[in-house]
Amino acid sequence: MDLSRKIKIGVLIAAALAFTGCGSVNIGYVDGAKVMNEAPQIKNIMDEGAKKIEEIQQEAAQLRDNPDMTDEEISKAQADIQRKLIGVNQAYATQLQHKLNEALAGIAQEKKLDVVVDSSESQPVVLEGGIDLTAEVIQKLQ
Repeated sequence: MDLSRKIKIGVLIAAALAFTGCGSVNIGYVDGAKVMNEAPQIKNIMDEGAKKIEEIQQEAAQLRDNPDMTDEEISKAQADIQRKLIGVNQAYATQLQHKLNEALAGIAQEKKLDVVVDSSESQPVVLEGGIDLTAEVIQKLQ
């Protein structure tokens, strides 16, 4: 886990402690990688995004194979394709983030959690205690 992630998590926990009057803090955690691999709604968004990117790449290949285009036209077309790729990536990343945030917010509110962190099995952030929300998030994103 990188240092900036540890710092962010520490700040979140410290803020939660400060706002709860130094009482107990209810912490939930989720294995984000597992959710990305197993939640059907997330997989559908990722598959749809990959399909759109593949379509744009096919469009780019057709442009490269067009002998009638000038260098200026090719350059302009490449810039257009690059903008399309960036737009598709941003749109699908926003959809993914929205779905995940919506699912997590609902579960966190239902369980009255103060903080939810991303804690993978391979590099856990929460070493002891906390509530594992991974299965519930995957279930909510069916």
